[in-house]
Amino acid sequence: MKNDTKAEALKLRQKAEEELAQKFSASEHLNSNPDMHQLIHELQVHQIELEMQNEELTRAKDESEVSRRRFTDLYDFAPSGYFTLTADGDIVQLNLCASQMVGKERSLLKNSRLGFFISEDTRSYFNNFLHNIFKYENKEFCEVEFVSKDADPIFVQLIGTLSENRELCLVSAINITERKLAEMAVIENERFLKETQMIGRLGSFSIDIEKGTWIGSEVLYLILGLNVHCDKTLAVWISIVHPDWRQLLRDYFYESAAKQSRFDMEYKIIRQDDLEERWIHAIGHIELADHAIPKNIKGTLVDITEQKLVEEAIRISEEKYRMLLELASDAFFHGNENGDFILVNSHAVELTGFSREELLTMNMKDLFSEDTLRNQPLKYKQLREGEPAVTEREVLCKDGRKIIVDMNSKMMPDGTFQSFFRDITERKRIENALKQKLHEMEIYYELAVTRERKMITLKSEINMLLGRLGEEPKY
Repeated sequence: MKNDTKAEALKLRQKAEEELAQKFSASEHLNSNPDMHQLIHELQVHQIELEMQNEELTRAKDESEVSRRRFTDLYDFAPSGYFTLTADGDIVQLNLCASQMVGKERSLLKNSRLGFFISEDTRSYFNNFLHNIFKYENKEFCEVEFVSKDADPIFVQLIGTLSENRELCLVSAINITERKLAEMAVIENERFLKETQMIGRLGSFSIDIEKGTWIGSEVLYLILGLNVHCDKTLAVWISIVHPDWRQLLRDYFYESAAKQSRFDMEYKIIRQDDLEERWIHAIGHIELADHAIPKNIKGTLVDITEQKLVEEAIRISEEKYRMLLELASDAFFHGNENGDFILVNSHAVELTGFSREELLTMNMKDLFSEDTLRNQPLKYKQLREGEPAVTEREVLCKDGRKIIVDMNSKMMPDGTFQSFFRDITERKRIENALKQKLHEMEIYYELAVTRERKMITLKSEINMLLGRLGEEPKY
């Protein structure tokens, strides 16, 4: 260090002497007194040295001022916040970005305690952060939330270290609000996904065929009756599949892999905890490696046992319904919203003479003549208003016969129509015959009553004639 200073002094003197030599010619330096000449020379050199040092100091001062302004601009307008804090968290200095994060004027924040502007949920993190910096003299990190009445809360990451004198803490603050909100959105989405999976009993899984292992969601373990910490090998996975379905599932898997398609299959399993048989619906995708070799399977499982039970109950109910319709003594017709037949029973075939296949291509209007439809239009409006319709109509059979039916119709909740036809042709014939006989009896009765009235009148006249003759009445 001393050698460097000495070298600098010699260099400065050399420059001063060179400058002095340029200012004065050799004759000007001549003097009768050598000592005086040497003293003057030394004074002149020293003066030049001082002038040069003054110029150097002025230039250094100017450069220092420029650097200071640059540092101030860099400090004030940096995109990150900077705080200088005491051990108690009091703000000694801060830049503009830091004041904007806190949401207050910079002049009002100095000597304030930074912890007052941190949310209660994250204040303990900040206190520990500050404590550890001064106690362990290490660089520390923490994430806090700045709250303000005039602005939305923001999340920041604090990075702190001790100053050189170990009396203050230098803290940089990075705004991580967007990242934090994204993390919170991810957490919320994961929570929502977990809840929906729980509600829908939908489990997700990923099978690594190359490694022979698998992983699954929490719901998956509930569906399969497994412990979360169970052995996650393919042997365990296959053991859960019902023995009657293992080969079918294996064949379907290889078929789907060969077609490079998604798999969608329903099969049975045996839960591992209670050995209960359950129905499973698996949907997923098979990822292939080189040479079309299955590499990975990702998909979902849902327990559809209750659905299967409902489907079976519906199937049995429909079978009973169809059986009752087949055993019904009346012809049954079920038509869509346009009246096209979608279901008929055997009595409908027997009544009309059309085959079941033929009826299922026909409309309700095809069973009646134009005159019947004109005089007795089908009562779709009445049915759509929720009122049943009961009418007598003449039906055209396939062989040209005309039969009279009692037609009872109703609209179903799904917008379709159901009608029962009861053949009343014979009943109508008997009713007509009875009406004819009754009419004939009424005529006979009228003739009999008229004859009786005439007989009564005749007897009365005879008795009157006998009375005029003085004889006793005969009647």
